[in-house]
Amino acid sequence: MGIVSAIVALLKAVPSLERLFLKVADGIREAKAKGRYDEKLTHIDNAIRLAGGVRDNEGTEWSEDPDRSPSVPQGSTTRTRVD
Repeated sequence: MGIVSAIVALLKAVPSLERLFLKVADGIREAKAKGRYDEKLTHIDNAIRLAGGVRDNEGTEWSEDPDRSPSVPQGSTTRTRVD
């Protein structure tokens, strides 16, 4: 533990070395977290694929109900008003 204490004391004595060390540690932590996240997404994708959910060759389409009125009025003059 004497070596670790000496390294910590050196890093605290030289702030630029401490910031560099912290940036490297953060980078390593972020890389590990990204790896775990990617593994989880792959696991979820595989589970969906095995369950027969989404197939790669099928596209998804969105269609509006034909009986639904349009959300924007067609061809009328609209005025701003305060209620």
